[in-house]
Order: sequence, then structure tokens, then C-alpha cells
Amino acid sequence: MPPFLQHGGPWQRRLRGGVFALAVAVVCLLPVVGCFGFAADITPGAVPGGESGVSERPRVLERVDESAFSAAPVSTPEDAAPALSASDAATPDASGPSDPEGAAAARVGRPVSADTIGPSPAVLPDKDDLPSAEASASPTAAVAVPKIKLFGTVEFKRPLSSLPAWLDLLKRNQADPIFIPEKHFNKKVTWAQFKEKAKGKNPMNLLRYVNSFWNTWPYREDIENWGQADYWEIPAEFLKKSGDCEDYSIIKYFTLKELGIPPETMRIVVVRDTIRNMAHAVLVVYMNNDAYVLDSLSNVVLSHTRFGHYSPQYSVNEFGRWAHLKGRKLK
Repeated sequence: MPPFLQHGGPWQRRLRGGVFALAVAVVCLLPVVGCFGFAADITPGAVPGGESGVSERPRVLERVDESAFSAAPVSTPEDAAPALSASDAATPDASGPSDPEGAAAARVGRPVSADTIGPSPAVLPDKDDLPSAEASASPTAAVAVPKIKLFGTVEFKRPLSSLPAWLDLLKRNQADPIFIPEKHFNKKVTWAQFKEKAKGKNPMNLLRYVNSFWNTWPYREDIENWGQADYWEIPAEFLKKSGDCEDYSIIKYFTLKELGIPPETMRIVVVRDTIRNMAHAVLVVYMNNDAYVLDSLSNVVLSHTRFGHYSPQYSVNEFGRWAHLKGRKLK
């Protein structure tokens, strides 16, 4: 046996001391390594499978369900407004009042198409991007619209190009105007007579006059009139066949424009009726530091603050389109 391994030798004593020191070091380090590994296991993102053990913080704004609405259809030159058939021409004119006793208030609207929230707000295109400069021109100087949270929402302006169905409607309306003196709105009233009766009315009474007049037209589904789920009618088409909720809003918009209400103070608003759980459309007019609602369901013109069950999805006029978001109250 080598001398340094003999019992009691100095080398043997040194070897035993080294082994003992190494064993003590290993025992002391084990708890430290274990704690480090446990800490790594609970770090967000380190859980097997890549999922974090910590949930994301709630978002302040609720996201619009993009599956709830479909994009508004676009009428192209190849898919223009359907021509009236012989059977349509033979049917009685729908332009006459059918519910003079106020039955319009009992009508129930059908869902209208409403697009979803898309990209972040963009700049409104120049006049050249609109159907024509004439369609974009205001009859009066630019009117400042008060900063009002319409139906309690925050709004973001987007380009009109994001709503091609509306641009198409503006083009079609230019080609087939109805605001001509001898044009009959119904069997008894021409545009000249309608305009004469509007003279002298203050703006608020003018809103009531236009709203109640057009609300006497019967409610007609787009599928019944045009054979498709959604179609945006110009006023000339509404006179022939009547229409649904957005069609009432459109003809009221153009009528008030012709009577001198600045178009930049008006918007056609697609809303969600949370009571009936369906989409709807109304015309909103900004006036006297408020926003007043012209609804096909009522002849009464009220402030937007009285319609807590309406949640706007988007609004539009000839100068822009706005997306609307309703925030969640912080607790």
C-alpha cells in the first residue's frame, strides 16, 4: 500500500477532511438551487406550454363583436339600383300616407347593416375624393359642430372611403333628384307646397315638421323592395317604394339640407337598440349645444340624452364618417 494511504498517515487525514468539506458544501447548496428553480417555474411565461400564470389586466374599452354586423353592400355600375318592373309600376304608389293617425310610432324596425370598428382614424379625403365638389359643398359657411359625446360615446373620424355604399348613394342621388318644384311627394303635396309650408318655422319646429311628414310612409323591408338583405335607397327610390329605418333617415337628411339646415350639423347614425336587441338607424341634428334625434319610430324629436338604449356603431354625413365606442366606467 502506498505510504500516503496507510492508516493514520497525514495524506489519509487530509483526504478525509477534503471529502467531508465537499459533502458539507453540497448539502448547503441544494436548498439554494431548489428555491431558484421554483422561482423560475412561477415566472409569467415560464409555465410549460408557454402560458402565463398571470392573467392580463382588463381593458377599459369593450371591443365590438365583429361577427355581429356585416359590411354595407356596395352598388357598382354593373350592379345598379334595380329598375322597376311592370308589376312594380302597376302597384299603388307607396308615397301616400298610410298611417295618418300616427301608426308610424308602432312600427318595428329591422336590423340594418353596420360595419365594425376598423383601423385607427384616418384623415378625411379631399373634395376630389368625393363624388363631386358640388355634393361636398355646403350652402352656407362652415358651421362648428359642438363637441358632444353622442349617446355617451367617444368618436373617431375615419375617411368616407371606408363606407363605399354611402359614396355610391351620393352619386345616385345626384343623378335622380326629387327636390324640384312640381315634383309630387304624394298625391296632394309637391315639393313647392312642402317648402312653402316650411317657411317661417324655427329650426326646432322644422325638425318636427320633416320628421312627422316622412314618418307617415309605410315601413318596407329591403328584401321586399329590392330582393336583398340591405339596400341604401336614395330619396327618389323612397318616394316610389318607401323603405326601412336607414331610408327614413336618408330622406330626412336631404330634405332638411334643402330647407337650409347645414349638412355638416347632421348625421345618419346606425345604432344598436339594446331593448329590442337589434340594429336601427336614426338621423341626428346638432343644434343649440345638443344633438336631437329624428326617429322613424316616433314623431317626437328629443335630445340624444333621452335615448339611453341606443348604442351608436357609426355615423356619417357628406363630410365624414365616425366610429363610436362606449367606454366602461372605472370602479
